[in-house]
Amino acid sequence: MPEMDGIELTRLLQNVAPDLVVVLMTGNASVPSVVEAMRNGAIDCIQKPFRASTLLPVIERALEVQRLRASNRRLEAEVQRQFEQLVAVNGELDAFAARISHDLRGPLVNMRGILEMAREDAINQALPDPKLLGLGVESGDLALRMVKDMLDFARLGVQPMELVPVELDTVLRDALTAVSSLTQGRNIVWDTGPLPCILGQKGLLLQAFVNLLSNAIKYTAGKEVAHIAVQVGASDFGATEIRFTDNGAGFDSRLADQLFKPFRRLHSNDEFIGEGMGLANVRRIVERHGGAVGAKGSPGEGAEFTLVFSQINLTAATAEQALR
Repeated sequence: MPEMDGIELTRLLQNVAPDLVVVLMTGNASVPSVVEAMRNGAIDCIQKPFRASTLLPVIERALEVQRLRASNRRLEAEVQRQFEQLVAVNGELDAFAARISHDLRGPLVNMRGILEMAREDAINQALPDPKLLGLGVESGDLALRMVKDMLDFARLGVQPMELVPVELDTVLRDALTAVSSLTQGRNIVWDTGPLPCILGQKGLLLQAFVNLLSNAIKYTAGKEVAHIAVQVGASDFGATEIRFTDNGAGFDSRLADQLFKPFRRLHSNDEFIGEGMGLANVRRIVERHGGAVGAKGSPGEGAEFTLVFSQINLTAATAEQALR
């Protein structure tokens, strides 16, 4: 080529497409030129004219190098993804630790005050107030629940994941069975459609579904007739959404990002009892499946929570299931 030689072209190609495998064919395969070509990214040089018996081993080696390079790129991307995930989890755990140390202070201070009064009653040989002792037990129970929630939340970030095809219809059926005791005496209209198969861990997905259904049942308690739906829908990016909707208490959509943080609640315990960990666990479970969560709502009109699973996850699960 008049503008550049093969060695210069090889160097430019490696800058533009690092995974491209270059084999240089030359009529001047001197040792210095071969060394220079290899230094600039070529994996081999072939002297012209050449025979097929010479070319085939070089092509096989080039294909193997290309496979290795592509594999290395995938591994590097996966390492980077896991590193970013670890940084995010560590930041989340720092905020989580600060939050729980603050929230645990309340019940522990209550317990100490009640025990102090009980001690004074014992010194004065007076009977302790049963009501105060009951409040102390409640404070202790709350502290224990918070510690359990903290451990469960932390465990979700490190629990080994073995992904297998999971029929979400089966997960939904099991989740409905698990929450059936919460529906006693309630008038609930259920609307559930067929759900897809994804690669996942059934136990964790069941936990996420149970949390979302429990929330829907709880926050529709004020409705004479509750409407709760679990349906599938397509997202804008080819992924699939699982939508949990209800006509319950709802919330201000501007505060939706707060819902999935540990111990964050948009309703007081006087309205609805809870510790604010259910949705945080849902988010962590879905993200460990390579998905994402979302929420929107309107005060007094209901809420919608979405679990978004990638198309790759869905396609791979369907293909693996078909091969059974």
